[in-house]
Amino acid sequence: MDNSIIEKNLAAQTQKELADNNAEWNKAYELYESGRFNDGINYVNQNSRLSSTASGQVLLGCFYKSIGDMNVAISHWKKAIEISPLEHSAYCNIAAYNYVTGNVNEAIYNWTVASTIMPESPSINFNLALAYDKKGSRIKSTKYFEKFLKYEKNTNTNDFVMVKQRFANLMAKVDFYAKKVEEFKLQKELQVIAALYLKMLSVYALLPSVYTNIAEIFYFDKNYEKSYEFHKTVYLYFPFTNKTLIELANLALLLQQKSYAYVYYHRVLKTLPEGTSYHTKVTTLLKTLSTVVNDSEFLDFHLQKAQEAVKNNEYELAVDEYENYLILTDSENTDIQQIIDKYKIFVNPEPFVINVLYNQIPELMNRKKLNACIDVCDRIISMAKGHSKEVVYALKCKADCKRIIVAREQFGV
Repeated sequence: MDNSIIEKNLAAQTQKELADNNAEWNKAYELYESGRFNDGINYVNQNSRLSSTASGQVLLGCFYKSIGDMNVAISHWKKAIEISPLEHSAYCNIAAYNYVTGNVNEAIYNWTVASTIMPESPSINFNLALAYDKKGSRIKSTKYFEKFLKYEKNTNTNDFVMVKQRFANLMAKVDFYAKKVEEFKLQKELQVIAALYLKMLSVYALLPSVYTNIAEIFYFDKNYEKSYEFHKTVYLYFPFTNKTLIELANLALLLQQKSYAYVYYHRVLKTLPEGTSYHTKVTTLLKTLSTVVNDSEFLDFHLQKAQEAVKNNEYELAVDEYENYLILTDSENTDIQQIIDKYKIFVNPEPFVINVLYNQIPELMNRKKLNACIDVCDRIISMAKGHSKEVVYALKCKADCKRIIVAREQFGV
């Protein structure tokens, strides 16, 4: 999916279609709601103002799904995406079909694409949580369940109540184990502490400090492979410090994983002030490891790892391995960089979408599209952090739009 297409069209196409075809859409949707599916198919197909739109194609797909013709349904959902690559409901329908037919990887891919268009959709996040849970990817599943809780406004739904209660129970167990850890820290019982940490992670997967603590215990116990594994988890899935990066590089070197040692030291070097002793040391290490650069065996290895990660919906790992590949080629590769940028959006779509929406506000206000501007501002407020410049700007613009709307209604301004 081309990022430039997203920037031009995000959150606009379907709303425009519905506004342009309101009466026709209402009629078509009424036929769907009343179960008159064949009549609905005929109506949409005979109305080019609907059938030529992405939303019309989505509805046609739903009609065909309702009469049991899934092949035709999917063809219409794909047609919707051809018309508008931002028709997130089409991706969701394709994902749901893949999920129920057992193709979980393809389901996750389509729901993930949908999430790059509507990151704040509770249903998309809930479905991604279920799908990753089915794959046994506990970190990703927990992450999406948390996003579901964050974005779901209807707190009375069965799904919300169930997930909320489940998480409350899990956190109570985590707190219990954390208290036990503090007790055994006084006795310096590292094996017992490690076992308790592992129990904490088996209960709740999003505990980055616990992964780091276990990694340090394994290192102390000279289990370097396990230490590397837990540091790598922090590096891939959580905000990490420079210390994590250094530990990864050192452990890779210790384990004779030369290409990984090189790429992580390469990243470390960028964070170090020039002229320091550690900068000199890392520079020297990179020179000794430089035989891995442009070595076809290592390049093929990391490229294959990246491609396998994509197939398995491990987009964080895919980004890492594609970046490793770029570092080892020691050259610019715009095609690979585009792939990296794409999967970075897959991993964390909110910042990208917030930026796109943020840049839409001035044009919407200049064109007096006040209600559309309010919708955009609400989306930014729901996704961005509380006191960020985006939220402050969105709150101001939303207030201005509402003030103008009231003035129009009261005074005809």
